[in-house]
Amino acid sequence: MKAIQHHIYGIKVTFETLSKGQLLIYFLPGAIIGLLFGFVFTFTSQVSDSAQVLNDVPLIGEGAASMVTGTVSFFDTILTEIFKFTVLTLLSPFNCLLSEKFDNKLSGNKFDGGFIRIMNDVLRAMLIVVLALIFEFFFMGAWWFFSWIFGLGILNPFVYFIISSFFFGFAFYDFSLERYGFGTFSSWGMAFSNMLHMIITGALFTLLFLIPYIGIVTAPVLVTMISTGTFLKMYGKPAPPATV
Repeated sequence: MKAIQHHIYGIKVTFETLSKGQLLIYFLPGAIIGLLFGFVFTFTSQVSDSAQVLNDVPLIGEGAASMVTGTVSFFDTILTEIFKFTVLTLLSPFNCLLSEKFDNKLSGNKFDGGFIRIMNDVLRAMLIVVLALIFEFFFMGAWWFFSWIFGLGILNPFVYFIISSFFFGFAFYDFSLERYGFGTFSSWGMAFSNMLHMIITGALFTLLFLIPYIGIVTAPVLVTMISTGTFLKMYGKPAPPATV
């Protein structure tokens, strides 16, 4: 499968570059943001754990615990998605620069426009992240309604993961799409034409993000680089061996 082959290339050049000590500075912004916003997960897990205490209350304990835990679980899912997209929004300026610098190392391509182009890229990246979040919640809501009607709730975690992965993947590819002159509509067209690429990239981000403590630091950097390498491989711009 080409999507898997392209990602193998992206992963390979990413770790080859990092192993040489290059671009490591881009892990710093994620570390700072992780320290500032990591309490969100801690708070929701503490509320969920405290709900279990209600089990000891006679008669109403089990039902109350179930209600509270279910409510917390729902909002935890929403908060987690918002949290991840918030991280991407705040890191957009750094991820744009990282993607361009990594592209230059791999392809040798130089990009004109200077500071104004970079700022335009950043603003578009932030807009895409917000739109991706809105569309993700729309499709999740549509699936929830569909699964509720037809009794397919058992598939919800899997479908939610696929939907989330697609939109996260697209958010990462947009750094390269903007740089190579893809308009808004052509970018979305590219995403839906290469859904497996989007899903694999987004799944890598989600899985890395789940790693305690280090996930929030490493996931944005690693997936920005992997998506950049994968994009170049998709469009026939592989890295010259001497530059990797």
